[in-house]
Amino acid sequence: MATLPSHLGVLQVEPTDHCNLACRMCPPHAEHWPSVHGVPKGFLDVDRYRELLERMVREDCRFDHVILQWLGDPSVHPRLAELVGLTARHLGGRIGYLRFDTNGILLDPARLDAVLAAWGGEVPLLVVFTLDADSADTYRRTKGRDGLDLARRHIRHLLAARRRLAAPDRLRIQVQFVVQPENHHEAGAFLAYWERALDCPGGRVGHGEILFKRLSVGGGAAGQAAADALYESTLHRFGIRPRVEPHLSVSVWEDRPGQQDDGRSGRAACPGLWFTPVLRHDGHLLLCCADLQGELDLGSVWEHGFRALWEGLRARELRRHHLAGRFEGVCAGCGGINWYRLPEDAARLA
Repeated sequence: MATLPSHLGVLQVEPTDHCNLACRMCPPHAEHWPSVHGVPKGFLDVDRYRELLERMVREDCRFDHVILQWLGDPSVHPRLAELVGLTARHLGGRIGYLRFDTNGILLDPARLDAVLAAWGGEVPLLVVFTLDADSADTYRRTKGRDGLDLARRHIRHLLAARRRLAAPDRLRIQVQFVVQPENHHEAGAFLAYWERALDCPGGRVGHGEILFKRLSVGGGAAGQAAADALYESTLHRFGIRPRVEPHLSVSVWEDRPGQQDDGRSGRAACPGLWFTPVLRHDGHLLLCCADLQGELDLGSVWEHGFRALWEGLRARELRRHHLAGRFEGVCAGCGGINWYRLPEDAARLA
């Protein structure tokens, strides 16, 4: 688990909460919720986002990295390339890298080329493709619709385009497999396919990563222990272990967080309240990426800016509740964000 430096954590920006798939692991889209967050579905306003970025520069906001994705697929936003370009130009030098996660189906070669042109290599870029299957049938069961072949073709185009970049090592490509009851039997085949694709002679420019993830059940809620057991038995069955090679790495989630199924007491404050600000598509800033319904809504960044909200009275009060062992509302039923550690000066930051 990582401890982030003393800046503002990982900023997660939601281009849209619309998605073109209905993945079983994602209740809002699998169950066709009319509203993902309790507010109308929508798209991030590009012009207002540009103004926010300019204000962030003036306020000297710095983040470990920025993720352009939350409860939808960013490729559904018609101006994704502009969002990537604006973030890279304004926050270049203020973030470690820029990332966006996608199923890849809508990112045809023309759109991928537009994204790369807008990005321009200003800051390292990580593109994460969530695939979760090795066969069309399993993809359909896991993701709700067809699309594996298209996604694979688009990833191959991106691999080819990377070879033509002036600095190909600044573009990293990751493929993800979230272990679930519907797909666990294909983990070995998934690994073999992407080992060949990412480490072929033509692909040995830059770096590719294959990531096997645990299924998150309500942020560590009841049922998480069973998901973890399936994850661990699947890795053991197929001999999947982390490794790093010059042009390819295989990564796994080794740490198992504390969760409701453990029946433990003495829960610690959640690092998410310090490290995972989320900008919803309507411009509202949320205190945690696990808060789908917006209970921890801090207000509109369009009106108040980022720092005034993230360092404001409501945010500090909620952090103090956690430090005092008070977990209320959405926090009461959540296992907590587990991939960062709380800083030693957490009380001062609250």
